[in-house]
Amino acid sequence: MSPEASAQPWTILRPHRIRWAECDLYGHVNHAAYLTLFEDLRVDHWQALSGRPVSPEFAGPVVAQIEARYLRAVGFNDEVMLACRVAGFRRTSFVHEYALLKDGEACCTARAVCVITRQDTGEKVPIWAELRDKLLGEGAAEG
Repeated sequence: MSPEASAQPWTILRPHRIRWAECDLYGHVNHAAYLTLFEDLRVDHWQALSGRPVSPEFAGPVVAQIEARYLRAVGFNDEVMLACRVAGFRRTSFVHEYALLKDGEACCTARAVCVITRQDTGEKVPIWAELRDKLLGEGAAEG
């Protein structure tokens, strides 16, 4: 299911004004800038879920796969909303969904498969009970 078609509420919904640094020479948001905006959401959401900073000392999410759909142009100085949620999770991974919304309509959506790993060894880390409960509480599906 695409992020824009889901009935699950967004866990994070944050206002953002498009900066010139996020735009190409035509004044449209550069395709890579969307992924950077979504990365900021991913880091903030992970820190809220885990109660820890993103740090080499702690297990954390590594993006294993990401895809984006560009639906309509967004330009310099536009007021938008950035949105994020976990759609589902498995033993060591979860699927993050993102959207950049303008006037309530999705302009770009993305999905990332994130694998929780030890930063020092790259070893996969199972989702622990407290994290599982938080994900379920946010409406994420298990399995």
